[in-house]
Amino acid sequence: MSMRSGYQLVFCTCLMLAAAPSFAQKSKVTENVDLVFHNTADMLQHIHYAPKTLDDKFSQQVFKSYLEQLDKDKRFFLHEDIQQFKKYERQLDDEMKGKVVQFYKVVNKTFVQRLKESETMLDELMKQPFKFTTPEVYNSNTDKLDYCKNTDDLKSRWRNYLKFQVLSNYEDLLDINTRDTASKLTDVQLEEKARQTILRIEKRFIENLKKLTTDEEAFNTYVNSITNLYDPHSNYFLPVDRREFQESLSGVYYGIGALLSDMKGMIGIGELMIGGPAWKSGLVEKGDVIVKVAQQGGKPVDVAGMAMSDVIKLTRGQQGTAVTITFRKTDGSLKDVTLKREALQLDDTFVKSAIIEDSVKLGYISFPKFYTDFGDANGRSCAADMARELARLQQENVKGIIIDIRDNIGGSLGEVINMLGLFIKEGPVVQVKGPSGEPYVSRVRGKAALYEGPLVVLVNEMSASAAEIFAGAIQDYHRGIIVGSSSTYGKGSVQRPFGIGDTRMGNSDPNTDLGTLHVTLQKYYRITGAATQLKGVAPDVLLPGIYEPYKMQEKNNPTALAWDTIQAVPFAQLDEQGVINKTVALAGQRMQQDTVLISLTKNLRWMQNRNGIYPLQLDKYRDDEKAVQNKVSAIRKQLVSAKPMGVKNTTDMEESLKSKEQFKNDSNKAWIGSLKRDLFLSEAVYVMYDYLKQATNS
Repeated sequence: MSMRSGYQLVFCTCLMLAAAPSFAQKSKVTENVDLVFHNTADMLQHIHYAPKTLDDKFSQQVFKSYLEQLDKDKRFFLHEDIQQFKKYERQLDDEMKGKVVQFYKVVNKTFVQRLKESETMLDELMKQPFKFTTPEVYNSNTDKLDYCKNTDDLKSRWRNYLKFQVLSNYEDLLDINTRDTASKLTDVQLEEKARQTILRIEKRFIENLKKLTTDEEAFNTYVNSITNLYDPHSNYFLPVDRREFQESLSGVYYGIGALLSDMKGMIGIGELMIGGPAWKSGLVEKGDVIVKVAQQGGKPVDVAGMAMSDVIKLTRGQQGTAVTITFRKTDGSLKDVTLKREALQLDDTFVKSAIIEDSVKLGYISFPKFYTDFGDANGRSCAADMARELARLQQENVKGIIIDIRDNIGGSLGEVINMLGLFIKEGPVVQVKGPSGEPYVSRVRGKAALYEGPLVVLVNEMSASAAEIFAGAIQDYHRGIIVGSSSTYGKGSVQRPFGIGDTRMGNSDPNTDLGTLHVTLQKYYRITGAATQLKGVAPDVLLPGIYEPYKMQEKNNPTALAWDTIQAVPFAQLDEQGVINKTVALAGQRMQQDTVLISLTKNLRWMQNRNGIYPLQLDKYRDDEKAVQNKVSAIRKQLVSAKPMGVKNTTDMEESLKSKEQFKNDSNKAWIGSLKRDLFLSEAVYVMYDYLKQATNS
């Protein structure tokens, strides 16, 4: 069997988009660096949608990419370091082809040393007060900087950066001090306070960088600096990171059933989830502080100083495994509690609905992610959840439904196809194609759609991947109206996971987890033949884009795959009366005269055109900051609808909340409150009103 056909066999057995390998018993990545690296490189070359030519040119790209991953702002490495690394610059393709992996180890060793030196430099630079009277500037556009020639140059760069950070904090403190009539602090004392605050922040930043210099994390950073050159969505996951990725997509994790909270620098129990392991034990209480965490059969790990995310990782794991946590109780005593992990759910991941009732009763569905059950009996399907919410809303006799997929980052391709079947009776909905061969056309085939009424889909620049397939199909069929910013994210590629520890690749122990490679194999296309890759889905009704100033979309990534087209497939549009076109024209005319939307667009454009250069003179910095604050304040006010909408829970949700924890009731109350004043949701409601009027007149 050829290597490529071997990979294809693995590919055929995987679930679409994000399959779930069984998690292995142990990780031995650092003991098998060459094996993992060479297998990963080989897989990228054999199965990636757009393999690279492994030559000196690509080696130079890897060289640059890895150094940027470590030191993007060029505040750690010196010019002499880069010169020493240069001997590897044209050899990295050879490492990928099978030579011993050395480059990242050499770089990481130097990086560790530079981090230590930076801490010393920080202490030295922050001893002396800064004076904000000289005509200096800080340029945040660091991508064009050269590496510093010597330590004095590096110290000067750090000083310029730190002065900017201290000035920013100092200006905040001055503002607070002015408003606090009881404060007796002088300007000198405020500057010192600002310096100490920034010193703590920067030291914490360096400590976090040190965590990335462990053997495993350094290797992970290096591998991903290569995978991301193939495209932004091909990634290597260390074993623990793979579990976290799956949890984020499924909405299900295995843990102790507690909401952790920051308690004056310590991590403790904020809330207990009713029915969870911690709650059932009767030994854990709100306010208990976590001191140590020990995995089943392992030594206790002291969590003092750990980030919240790292403590959460320690408490989570595989279903049924035990974790022993040492708690400091509120009386000061220490108590060891052993808990067995159970399936828990991230409620904010799941589909949920509400009622919008003013002149007309409408249904609203929040849909943050295309999650799937991954074959887990405790998992959930977003298509099944969507069907349930549609049924609930129809029982409430709504006249139309708004589906909100703003910030929906995508997920399961299989789920989006099933979900489209709830709105479209039959026909093709998406095409999936590799670099060669004919595209595969996915279809929905149902006797009847679950919901055939008026539909508006609300999107933004962060609606990505599966969310774009959904919006694109709804738009192509004229099944509903897409409302949102200039385009969705533009991720039109399909990834699938492959375990690096596959026995066919040289690792004879199937229980050893060497990580997972998520690799881009295909691109998907709309039934019109147009890719969503790079260009995304342009809405029917255009709203201002609040993320556009930050250039976060696929088109802003230099390694993104290209946009292209393939042949369209036959399909029949559903809007025979032309109601959607009439509604879109009417909504467009109304929005062109909307003074709030016009002003919001201008303010966002102003933010987008800022040059990233900041004065380090207090008076000029204050003038600049005042202008920014005024714009941000104006934008925030404009994003809040002047007239609150009548939003409430569905009858089923209201009943369900009676047996939920208090924090879940509080979360629901905040969610309903935010919807009432959501400007873009109110615009979607107006579009739905236009839609209903046009449908009545047709």
